[in-house]
Amino acid sequence: MTTKNRMHALAAMLLSLAIVVVSTLGSVQCVFARTIEFRINTGKASASKDTATVKKDTVTKKGSVAGISYDKLVMANVEEAVNVRSEASETSNLIGKFYKECGGEILERKNGWTKVKTGTLTGWIKDTYLLFGDEAVKLAETAVTKTATSKTSSLRIREDKSTDSDVLELMAEGDKIEAINDDGEWVQVEFSDGEIGYVKSEYVTVKEALDCGESIEQIKEREDALKKEKEEADKAASSGTSGQKASSGAATNNGAIAGDVNDTLLLAALIQSESGYEPYQGQVAVGTVVMNRLRTGKYGTSIYSVIYAKGQFGPAGTGKVASIYAQGPKQSCIQAAQEAMSGVSYIGTATHFRSIKSGIPGIVIGNHVFW
Repeated sequence: MTTKNRMHALAAMLLSLAIVVVSTLGSVQCVFARTIEFRINTGKASASKDTATVKKDTVTKKGSVAGISYDKLVMANVEEAVNVRSEASETSNLIGKFYKECGGEILERKNGWTKVKTGTLTGWIKDTYLLFGDEAVKLAETAVTKTATSKTSSLRIREDKSTDSDVLELMAEGDKIEAINDDGEWVQVEFSDGEIGYVKSEYVTVKEALDCGESIEQIKEREDALKKEKEEADKAASSGTSGQKASSGAATNNGAIAGDVNDTLLLAALIQSESGYEPYQGQVAVGTVVMNRLRTGKYGTSIYSVIYAKGQFGPAGTGKVASIYAQGPKQSCIQAAQEAMSGVSYIGTATHFRSIKSGIPGIVIGNHVFW
């Protein structure tokens, strides 16, 4: 081999060695870098997870809602409902349902499950479907309902915060009305048709309540009662008799009004705000009032415009309808809205309703009179 060839061979060998060394060092450096990166990212992820957990469970203020202290409060975080189990396991017995915006008290927590007391139901729910701490408090404060119960006979509901203001209505002892605010001297209350009034704080008891979960037995009883109520309403309609809870005549079909899902939910939200605890036939009737108004063309040209017509439905003006719409109305109210939109009417062409205590003559269904 010539000197020139030896030099070429030596140069090639050195070049190969350099590539191997660089490649090896590069690999080591890459592995080292990835190790550091993994450790840093793992640390960050862990810290983020811990922070989220702390945020989820922390209560930054003291207080209570519906008799449950903030630190023991738990709220449902679901679109419809979550299963309640007898034990902290998905294979344990299903004993009930915990619905959207229902509240409860924390009894015990373990392994990603919480034992909750909600109404008369006590059972285990997966933490994935629950809100705790400040998040639970925030939701509860919007979902809580307040009821003022009269402690005396002939309690005056006044137009303003003054004993000299006009009397809107009288409450008998034990009568209930929705409370909005209590300043210590006067309680602001709301009639079922949205009208606002005031009663003296000393003459009422104000209680807060959150919706509760139901046991399987309670669900069946409620569904059976709703089915029976609807059957009685249909029977009364077909026979032209009044039925147990209504003095309405036979149901008529005023003609269907088309609408999309949003229209149905908006109407259901109004029905719930005005008559959520009225008999089913009464819920349909409130929806029919909106439909009848829409047919006249005097209140608006859409379900939305009728509901939000100035000075017509109080809950629409106060934001209550929008709140229920955003949270999702009750199933019975959605069903009632669908019936009303299909043309079903237990109140003929009535376009107004008030509490039966108003003394206004008309078609009585539950606690409302329609005319």
